[in-house]
Order: sequence, then C-alpha cells, then structure tokens
Amino acid sequence: MALADFQNLVDDFVRDDESRITTDDRDAAIALAVARYSEDRPRKIVVDLTAAGGHYLDLPESWEDGFSQLESLEYPVDLVPPSEISPADWRLYTSPSATRIMVAFSLAAAATVRATHTGRHVLDDEADTIPFGAREPVAAYGASILLDQLASATANSSDPTIGADSVDHRSKSQEYAARARAHRNRYLNTFGLTERKNVAHGVVVDLDLTDSRGRDRLTHPGRYR
Repeated sequence: MALADFQNLVDDFVRDDESRITTDDRDAAIALAVARYSEDRPRKIVVDLTAAGGHYLDLPESWEDGFSQLESLEYPVDLVPPSEISPADWRLYTSPSATRIMVAFSLAAAATVRATHTGRHVLDDEADTIPFGAREPVAAYGASILLDQLASATANSSDPTIGADSVDHRSKSQEYAARARAHRNRYLNTFGLTERKNVAHGVVVDLDLTDSRGRDRLTHPGRYR
C-alpha cells in the first residue's frame, strides 16, 4: 500500500465535496500523519555492523541524527537464544569528528555486531513501511488535520449580517470539527494514546473562500490572492 492508497483513504475520510482542499494540502497532512506515527510507533531497523577492531562501531547509514535511538546490540550474532550485549556495556559516544557506538570490551576486527535502532517510517510512491493494521488509523489522523482546517475556515466564512446563513456555516463547521475529533480519536484509541495538549497540527490549508454573499473578504480580497 503505497502513497496513492493513502491519498485515496484520506479523500474518502474527508469527503471534500466542494473541492476546497488541494492535493498539496492533502499530501502535507499525510506527511504530518506519518511523522506523528513515527514518533508514536517508530520503525525498527536491524542492521549488521562490521567492527574495525577495538571499542568503537560506526553508526549505520540508516541512522537518523536527532531521531534514531539505539535499542540493542547482538554479539555474537545468530546464537540461540540471541546473545545481546548488556545496555550497561555500550553507549553512544560523540567526539569532535563523529558520533559512534562505544562498547566496553574490545571487538575483533571484522566481527559482526547486529544493531537494532529506531527510524522514521517511509511512505512514498514506491515504499511503505507502515504496518497493515496501522494504515487506516494513520490515514484517519491525516484526515483529522484537514477536517480541523475546514472547520476553522467554514466558521470564519459566515456573514454576521445574515442570521440564517451564519447559523448554517456554524452547523457545517461543527460537523467538520466533530468528524475531525472522531478520526483523531480513532488513531489515538488504536494505539492507546492520549491527545497532546497545545500542539499545533502544523499544516495550513489555504481556503480562499468568499463571504456568504459571494463577495471578497475585507482582509483577503481576490486581488491579493
């Protein structure tokens, strides 16, 4: 299930009949949803490292500075049961030239050490590391971002001089907001999480709406779009 499938899922969840959301808006929301999932359930990456001899191992190419965490080192490899180096016997060590893995004992040259570390999930036209059971919840979280933006934009699109129209926009805004909460809760409940407080979703959907009588807005007229 690559990016196109997530795009279709988000479209189905949002049901933007008025085509207010652009494809760029949708793809930005999907990227934020994948980033959120990567923080909540990071990808596990297993890689074999070759020792140069001594106490240090170079970090793997798959390591992401500022995100990856080293979870375990197995040495020797392929034993039954697995033989893991105690966490008390290794650490990340940063020198002026690089960050490497420091091991308490000396490793023989060409020895293989199996490392497990975390990384971000990948979702593009060719790769998809999101597990099957997480696909719909992640897409639902992306949809919640867009629905929150639609709720805000619709609430601000009413003209207070026309009471019935204003009520209609409030009702539509409340519907979008309720659907956003439902989709967000689907994600949170799937993974046993709670909502983060005071964290912006980080994507702005630029909905150039006229007011309820089809006129330009005072603060964002068409000539400036």
